[in-house]
Amino acid sequence: LRLLTGVLIPELLTRTAPGQRVRMLSMGCSTGEEPYSMAMALREQYGESVERLFEISGGDVDLQALDKARTGVYGAYSFRTLSPELTERYFTPVDAHHRQLDPAIRRLVALRQVNLLAEAYPQDWVGQDVVFFRNVSIYFDVATRRAIQQRLQALLNLGGYLIVSATETLSNDFGLMRLEERDGVFFFVNRPVAQTRARTPAFVEPLKSPTSSDDRRQEDRRFQLDTVLLTPPNLSTNEAGYQNALMLAQEHRFDEALQALAPLCASDAASSHHWALQAHVLLERGDAVGALAAVERALTLDAWSVDALLLQGRIARFRGHLEDAIGHFRQVVYSRPDCWPAHYHLAELYRDRGQTALAIREYRIVLRQAADRDEAMQTAGQLPLAMSIQDLRFLCETQLSRLGQTAD
Repeated sequence: LRLLTGVLIPELLTRTAPGQRVRMLSMGCSTGEEPYSMAMALREQYGESVERLFEISGGDVDLQALDKARTGVYGAYSFRTLSPELTERYFTPVDAHHRQLDPAIRRLVALRQVNLLAEAYPQDWVGQDVVFFRNVSIYFDVATRRAIQQRLQALLNLGGYLIVSATETLSNDFGLMRLEERDGVFFFVNRPVAQTRARTPAFVEPLKSPTSSDDRRQEDRRFQLDTVLLTPPNLSTNEAGYQNALMLAQEHRFDEALQALAPLCASDAASSHHWALQAHVLLERGDAVGALAAVERALTLDAWSVDALLLQGRIARFRGHLEDAIGHFRQVVYSRPDCWPAHYHLAELYRDRGQTALAIREYRIVLRQAADRDEAMQTAGQLPLAMSIQDLRFLCETQLSRLGQTAD
């Protein structure tokens, strides 16, 4: 939202014709937290002019989620990063555990049912200036993601912005739009790609073959799947079930993965890696409470499970408990200094907190530990990776460049 209100919106307002509004769309908006957060942020910055200056839409396939968004009643976990001052300003308590969003904010967002897989999106949505498509594309394969991005691009004005989550950026770089970066945040601009490829940091080593970001992700996923498929055939029933659940999680088939894990976690022979994988899948679905409960079960079975400790840090970060997250990742580094995922999370946390020297140190550690792809895959833990090793190196090198440093 800082990128939106501090950088993109001021630019868009300067090029929007008088009497026209800046148009924004949240695709896959679920129960409305994202578009309502946009509305509150813009109301804070532009006051009563927000209705005159902006048009905000949200779309999702789930009618029940949209109905909940329209009522605007949320539990304490929703909008958890909102300051107490803004919470008091925009929400009214309903009971001890729920609060309702101000109707004035709800009126700023037009919600509609839309299927991302439809061949075309609503015609009156054409002409968007900003499209948010965050934490949704992970559920689709490469061909589907590309088709969705083409349809989203058709909604955007020339020079409009497509914003995805940090872990989805490179896996959605199909060469359809320019990939740009401001203040460490990547996003796509609806302009011809050929105009900007030279903006990649000069010290990023060129790939030895013309491999796309999606090919690299598939390559690392194949490495993980090969590890699963080459497992000796005399596996125990539990281990075979775990490997099946792991494969499903790697393919983002989360509901099936949870079904496969249910009997394993209910068994007397349940192990820490069963519970850790369940926690990972739940967190990927946004269920931090369930994920934390599963992690705690994993740690009762193995107090030094690297995967479980990493998940503790990820959950804390997801919930906005940054000091706790740093503590968890440091604990992983203490027990496993070669665990580059912990170093990478620390680098990102330090960068966000403005602790530049610590961030630089951690990014460089990651680059050293990820220099050999096969070795990096072996030290990453058992859980599915959010990005390929090549993409990991690219992100670290780019962040170092932003901090005025090189990989050396």
